[in-house]
Amino acid sequence: MQGRYSALILLVSFITQLLIAGTYASHAQNPHDMDTMGKDLFIENRCVRCHTIGRGRFVGPDLKGVGDRYAREELIKWIENPQAVYQATGKMPVNEGYPPMPPMDIHPMAAQAIADYLLSVKVRPDTGKGGIITGKVLDKTNDRAVPGVKITLTSFMGDKETSTTDADTSKDGAFAFASLPWDRSYMVTVEYNGAEYSTDKMVFYPDENTKTLDLPVYEPTDSGANISISEGHMIVQAVEDGLSIADLSSFENKGDRMYVGSVDVTGGKKETLRFSVPPDAANLNFIHGVSAESIVRTETGFSDTGSVMPGPKRVVFAYTVPLGSGGGAIEKTIEYPTENFLLLVSKSNEQVTVEGLAGGDVVKIENEDFIKWSGEGLAPGHKISIKFVNPNAWKDYIKWAGIAFLILAVGAGILYSSRSGRVSASADERNEKGRRNAVMRKRSALIKEIAELDDRFEAGGIDEADYKKLRENKKAELIEVTRRLRF
Repeated sequence: MQGRYSALILLVSFITQLLIAGTYASHAQNPHDMDTMGKDLFIENRCVRCHTIGRGRFVGPDLKGVGDRYAREELIKWIENPQAVYQATGKMPVNEGYPPMPPMDIHPMAAQAIADYLLSVKVRPDTGKGGIITGKVLDKTNDRAVPGVKITLTSFMGDKETSTTDADTSKDGAFAFASLPWDRSYMVTVEYNGAEYSTDKMVFYPDENTKTLDLPVYEPTDSGANISISEGHMIVQAVEDGLSIADLSSFENKGDRMYVGSVDVTGGKKETLRFSVPPDAANLNFIHGVSAESIVRTETGFSDTGSVMPGPKRVVFAYTVPLGSGGGAIEKTIEYPTENFLLLVSKSNEQVTVEGLAGGDVVKIENEDFIKWSGEGLAPGHKISIKFVNPNAWKDYIKWAGIAFLILAVGAGILYSSRSGRVSASADERNEKGRRNAVMRKRSALIKEIAELDDRFEAGGIDEADYKKLRENKKAELIEVTRRLRF
């Protein structure tokens, strides 16, 4: 879990640093631009998960009028490095009745933009009315609204559940919960055909009064014919007594029904996804997409008993295997039709042979060299054999940053879940995610272009008038692209 979480934070931090470092100074003369940027960063850096602005006490203090309590530099220090504040004051927490503020890994210029936003934000007078969460329950299998099903809204203060409220969907599948306190997070749950669906926890953003969401549900099926793997990854790390292995699979349910399994594995639970691991595998760590509660160990590995909704489902887990001083071998069996499979082994020792995949080339990921093998169009039952010679002689171990990089490439932010594990949202939400990714790529490209333009000007490769005109155009485009991004 920590590797995946860190990877997501690193991505946000990296893009934020590039964005702020390249544009902060040039935007400072436009308060509206800075307010927009500061608000976006306040959301993107998860400040909204603990703080409201003029909407009451939450996990952390309400930040309305925070400038009356702290000078700008003090506020920046809080945002950038709260641990330094605790060390300087000798108190942790400083504000009684609240938990300590965790390290946020926020770039100094991003901290300045957030601080300026908090110091200048105007609190709207109508924020005391409470928020609204509304939407519809939609049967995506039959393309219809679902009337008369129970919706449960659960509110939380931090991780503690504070209350639940039930409502039934109307004839057109609609539901609404109104007058919701701002200082809570919320989760919406619906039961349909024996399955329970729930959203992730949601909070109201500054100036946001209504959240509208569609909740997709599906008819069940016991046929796994539509289950395949679009991308599979296996990353091998030498450790003191053997090997540590990360396994990443991007499953795809190409049907329009929820796959509930057909084979009983234990206690009436049905197998939905099957995983191959060596018989002596130990220390199984389920990082993403499956949980220990839904797992059943088998002779060839383990089975997941959680339902699989239409669309992608990412599964990440890790384990260790012992190896003798002279080396050894591990074998993986492909369980589902697999479009692409990638194996990465640290280049610290090249005495590794692989059967069942092609390659052996060296690639660089996150400044680390790997030996790469790959395969396409692998059928169920295909065997991949990896043989190692004297792994204890490896000088450098694989960096978890490399594993986190691939987790980031395969995994994604997932908004909708079932009781049995995280799954993708509706087709509309996937389209929205694709749009966001395209905007992110555009923003990164613009940042790079501005940096290259600055380098050309400093090197005397472009006259000042052309430089200012081009930079102003790209800056305006970057601002517009940034506004289109939300957390």
